[in-house]
Amino acid sequence: MNRIRRLSARAGGVLLVAGVLGVAAPAAASAATTTVTISGATASYPLVSLLAQKYVKLFHHKVKFKIAQGGAQIGINDVAAGRVTIGDVSRDPLPSDPAGLVFYPVAKYGICVVTNKANTLSNLTPAQVSAIFTGKTRSWSQVPGATASGTIDLISRTSVAGVLSSFQTLLLAGKKVSTLASEQSSEGLLRQAVESDPNGIGFLSNYQAGLGALNSVGYNGVSCNKANVISGQYAGIARFYEVTKGKATGAASAFIGWIEASATARKIISSQWIPVT
Repeated sequence: MNRIRRLSARAGGVLLVAGVLGVAAPAAASAATTTVTISGATASYPLVSLLAQKYVKLFHHKVKFKIAQGGAQIGINDVAAGRVTIGDVSRDPLPSDPAGLVFYPVAKYGICVVTNKANTLSNLTPAQVSAIFTGKTRSWSQVPGATASGTIDLISRTSVAGVLSSFQTLLLAGKKVSTLASEQSSEGLLRQAVESDPNGIGFLSNYQAGLGALNSVGYNGVSCNKANVISGQYAGIARFYEVTKGKATGAASAFIGWIEASATARKIISSQWIPVT
């Protein structure tokens, strides 16, 4: 059975080094360097990368990070199979997840409905979001406040994405996104697809929604922004987790404990995301 746990603060512990995808390990790294491998959610990748890079600098390059993306389910599968030390996951545990995994919540984020910058739609009701993303509403002319015209182009994520799972749970009342939607394998690709399509609509973490030429759409009269996620007013609030096979040990335990207990980590999380209190 999966367990959601918060770790107590740890002193010292195994320390870290090195690169997060394009960040090279220092030449002075010793043969004794510990490698922490991580895979999973593209939504949490920017945050985990920042945390890992800071951890490496603080603890004098004693550990190397290798971080891969691919989707939350990829992280779940990889950590359960022992292919990685930690799985990055952007959705809550599911009954279908492999037994024995421990989910450590490390941050909260908002899931925003987004349109092209040219479509300055300011708000959608829960019923409208459901009708659009399940494919019942197919034309922008049927959506009050939309400045786009023509057919609605639904843009979604692939089935391995935790943000997709969280979006369907939180903003679609458990309904599935229509099979009419095109699918993108990462948050960055979905953002680019909506940016380039005047009729496009999709959903992104609040961090990605704040990048590029996008319009964030309010949900049920509440804007999707960091302040409303912090206050709890916004409905689409999800969590990022670091997931281990069994209780975290060694370098994984030290890193997760630092994320939970460190004021430095909290400052990084607070820059674009929301600490777990």
